[in-house]
Order: sequence, then structure tokens, then C-alpha cells
Amino acid sequence: MDTADYLDAFLAETDENLNVLSELCLVLEQQGADDDTFAAMFRAAHTLKGMSATMGFQKMADLTHHMEDALGYFRQHPERFDSAIVDVLFQAIDGLTEHVEAIRNGAGEEGIDHQVVLDALARAQNEVAASAVAAAENASFAPEMIAMLESLQDEGKQVAVVRVELTADCVMRGVRMVMVMRALEPFGECLATTPDVPVLEEGAFTGPAELAVVLHNGTFDDLRAAVADIAEVAQVDIVQLLDLKTAAKASAPNPAPSAAKPIEPTSSEQAPAAKAPAPAAGGKQAAPRHREQTLRVPVSRIDEFMNVLSELVIARTRLELLARVSENPELREVSEQIARLSDSLQDGVMSMRMMPVESLFQRFPRMMRDLQKTLDREFDFEMTGLETEMDRTVMDEMGEALVHLLRNAADHGLESPADREQRGKPRKGVIRLAAYASGGHVCLEVRDDGRGIDRDKVLASAIKKGIVDPAKAPAMSDAQVYDLLFASGFSTAATVSDISGRGVGLDAVRGKVESLGGTIRIESVPGQGSTFLIELPLTLTILQAMLVRVGNELFALPTSGIEEVARIAPQDVEFVHEQPVVNFREGVVPMIDLGAYFFSSKTTTDDVWQTVICREGKRYVALVVDDVIDELEVVNKPLGKYLEGVKVFSGATILGDGHVALIVDLHQVFQLGA
Repeated sequence: MDTADYLDAFLAETDENLNVLSELCLVLEQQGADDDTFAAMFRAAHTLKGMSATMGFQKMADLTHHMEDALGYFRQHPERFDSAIVDVLFQAIDGLTEHVEAIRNGAGEEGIDHQVVLDALARAQNEVAASAVAAAENASFAPEMIAMLESLQDEGKQVAVVRVELTADCVMRGVRMVMVMRALEPFGECLATTPDVPVLEEGAFTGPAELAVVLHNGTFDDLRAAVADIAEVAQVDIVQLLDLKTAAKASAPNPAPSAAKPIEPTSSEQAPAAKAPAPAAGGKQAAPRHREQTLRVPVSRIDEFMNVLSELVIARTRLELLARVSENPELREVSEQIARLSDSLQDGVMSMRMMPVESLFQRFPRMMRDLQKTLDREFDFEMTGLETEMDRTVMDEMGEALVHLLRNAADHGLESPADREQRGKPRKGVIRLAAYASGGHVCLEVRDDGRGIDRDKVLASAIKKGIVDPAKAPAMSDAQVYDLLFASGFSTAATVSDISGRGVGLDAVRGKVESLGGTIRIESVPGQGSTFLIELPLTLTILQAMLVRVGNELFALPTSGIEEVARIAPQDVEFVHEQPVVNFREGVVPMIDLGAYFFSSKTTTDDVWQTVICREGKRYVALVVDDVIDELEVVNKPLGKYLEGVKVFSGATILGDGHVALIVDLHQVFQLGA
């Protein structure tokens, strides 16, 4: 079988399963061992093993097979699971992720070696098992008691032996053991002890004591914690029935050698199947859940379709113009029908390009977990708005930018736990990543409740680096000071680390956001935290725009950034620092004459000034134009490599009459009026 045709599908499904494994590992770490979680992880690992074996990637199949074994082992022995096991599982997931990237880059399995990970998985199981068996070897219950415990376990009851060891300097051993037995009562029933109860109550024993317990309430982990809280209790072990039987067999005389073939350990593939779900009420099986049919289509094909749709929009606009000047009612009817159909087609194609941001956000919980350990920080990482949809192209480009912002929030934004306590804050901080739709934009926020931005520190660093004139520094607004953080090479970090401090993060973030037609700004309150707000267009291809005339040329202004169109009388214009401004909504708005800016000739003004008032965040600017023509849908075409340095234009569009109109980048215009 030629597997090359299936490689893209294999890589896509492998990425999904690795994301599932990573997310469920975090659930295990936060909520503890859970059978459903282990089952879901086992299914994902089993799927990975089957797909990789089918594709001929045997090393990947081998690693997932050993990962299955580990998951199966801890699923059967949840009491032996602890957070250290999560690190080993993550190590295996990282190995699989690197393996997938090698395959994606065409290297296949050449040079891949998972032996370190395989050893770690084996060591994790062996060490835990050895510890349990070592505790069981000292258990001295009679075979009859073990048989009774086994019978209870077959009835579905939770049975184990609680092995308690007191400190060597414990004086009142009997009193402590009475406290231990009372601590067990809320959880279950103690069937037997060794030594016997009178001996334990008198304290006339040495070494550990064992108590056979049938659990009725809570978990054995809860029971262990309750006993461990008692003073002078040195160690508490929960010995499972399987380990008691294993220890009993190990201590029995060895039987004569047999010619029978030794039984191999049961692998995860040979493990008994999970029990089928119980029938629904009334004895009827629950109805099968409907699964929506899906079809994987390469993004490049959708992009090609989008290009064809763009040309259709241009042709539709041309037809609308011809129908408008025509006296033929049938032509107008056909034009309107084509407009409706193309709108529906456009909505359909756009919806195919839109994806929930959950697929972008799901990579970050693992990263933030690792940052807590690396930076010695304590914080909760919260994500909201996972259902918010973004254009796939925009989403793919924003991954690294959000990585920079989240690392910056953890390293620079949050204080250390000790510093937070000194300032009267909770020891554990909060970092939030949010997404929400706003008009024709998608907004992303990275917020922390840390120290906030020190204005004086930022200015001092900027002056030292020659970025800011010391004479102008006091007059700068907070927004202008915060904006300095995006300067290339700027950093206030005292030391350079693997996480940050080189001044190459935030300038790259701004560059990426602006290349996508978006904006980024900072809000901060000293001592309370900072927020980085990113505003991105829903799509980069087709947008609503207002057509304006400046001189003899036509320009398109994206309506997403337009607040309103206003006619302003000359007497309403004032001058501040020799720059024209106008009062708007109880504020002063700077005016920019596009005629003077584009052609060095002022816009014609007889009685009134025709202005388009635009907004970016909390800032406004009034653009003076000669005329407002129409509002229409335009196709954003790139300018090409020869004009890519002209920052004030984000692209161009072809109008219905064949003329070309440049699309104004309003973010760059705001820099003129800043």
C-alpha cells in the first residue's frame, strides 16, 4: 500500500490525538487518577499506535505501545499514581510530538531514538510496583484472611491493607494506634489487624502495623491522608490485594520446574475489554449518538476557491454598476439575484475558513504548566471564549505571538509568590487568555494580575537606549510610554534568561499583528496588572469599505474602523500646537487632510469640510476628504513586493468600473495623528 496519499490525514489526526493526550495529562495532574480519564488517554494512545503502525512508522508505534502499557498499569492501580508520573507521560508526549515534526519535515524515522523515554516509562512502573511489593512482603495476614478479602473484592467491594509505621521515638504507641483506628472509621470497616487489636492498643509491638479495611466512603487516598495527619505517624502505605497475593506466592516454597511455556505479561492489546454500558431505564439500549460527517480539505484548496470568489465579487460589482445605469428591469433583477447568490456563496466559503480559537488555545495549558516550574511562579491559567471563530490563516499566524505574550505575562507580569504575599496579594496569581468578537474584528486579550508596568522604569530604559528624548519624556502619555515596549531590542529585564529579557519578543508580536491588518495596545494599572489587547480582522480577503474621493483619486477606508461621517464647518475647527482639531463626543480629535498628505495639496473646502471620523481603541482621528462616494464590498489584493514598503496602504481593490482604489491602512494613519 502506498501510504504517501494518506500522510496529510495521518499527521492531522496525530496532532489531534497528541492534543487530547496533553490536555488529559493536565486533568490527571489537577484532579488525580480517574478511570474515565485513563480510558480516554488509552484510546488516544491506542489510535496513535494503530495509525503509526499502518503508516510504517514502527518506532512511533513502539513508543505508543509502551505508553499504553503505562496507562493500563496506572488505570488498574490508581492508588499508585502521583504527579511525578505526569512528568513521565509528558516526556512521552514530547517524544511523539518531535517524532511527528520529523515526519512532517520529510525526515521520517531516521535518527529517531526514544530509548530515554522508554526507560523512563519502564522505570516509573517498576519503581512504583517495587515499592508496593516491598510493603506487601512485610504483611503477615493468614491465607484465610487473604481469601476472605479476595471474596469481598469479587463482590465489587474496595479492599486493601493499610500499613502504618510510627516514628522510632514514639512514646505512646498504643494511643497513636487507637487514633489511627478511629481515623479509619469514617471511611470503612476494619476487618482484622496484625498484630491483634489488644496488642496494638497496649503498644506492645515493634515495626509496622497492618489493618485490613473494606472501604465504604471516600477513597484510599483520602484515608491515607487522614492517617498521615496523625502526629508521630512516619509512613502510611496502601497495600492492594494483588500485592498481598504476590508477596504470599513469593514467600512460598518454589514448585518444581515445569515444562510448560512461561506466560508472557498481558499487554495493553490483550487486556480485557471494558464492560459495556448498562442498558438505559426500561431495559432499552440508549440510542446511538449522532456523529456529524466531516471531510478534510487542505487549506490551499479553500484559498484557491476564495480567489475565484474574489473575482466573482469584482464581476458582481461591475454588473451592479451596469444594471444601475441601465433601464432594463430584467438586467436589474438578474443583478440582484446574482448578488444574493454570491453573498450566500461568500458566507459559506468564509464559514469553512473560520475555526474556533480552541484549536489555537489548546497548546497553551501545557506550556503554562511548564513555565510555573521553570520560573518558580504560582498561578491559575484561565481561558475564555474558546468558541469564538477566527479565519484559519489569521489563527495560524497568531500562535507564536501569543506564546510571546503569555511567557511575558508569566516572567515579567507576575511577581514571585513571596513578593505577592508581601504586597498583600494571594500567593497564586492569575493569567487569563480571552477571545471575543467585536464588530468585524476578533479580539484577543492576555491579562495578568501582577505588578503592572512601571512607567518610570520604562522611560529610564528608553532614555538610556536613546529611544526617547529626555526633554520630551515627562510630557508623554501612559499609552505612549507603554508603546515603547514594542520598540526593537527594548527590554527592562535585569538579566537575560531562556524565557525573556533579550528584547526580541514584543516587537515581533506587533510586527505580526500589523502584518495581519490588526492592532495591539497595552493597558496597565501599577500594582494590579497589565492587559495586552489585540484586534484582528475576521478575514483578510473580502471586507466592507467606504469609497472616498481625494483629488481625482479614489481610496477605500475599511468600515470596521469608521465611527461616522461628519460635515464640519470651518469655524468649528481649532488649532492646538498649530495642528487642526475638532470637538467630537466631549473630546478633541486631530484632523488629517488626506489631500495634503497624499498629494501635498489641501482638500477643497468651500463652506464645510467633509470628514470621516475613524476610531482605533480609545483614539479618534478625523480624515478630511473631498467626497464620500459609497459603501461597498471590496476584495483586498496585495500590492506586490515592489510596493510592500508603502505602509499607509494595506492593499488595493478593483472597482466595478475597472478602476483601482488603494485600501488605506487606518492603523498607519493613526500613527500620523498620534
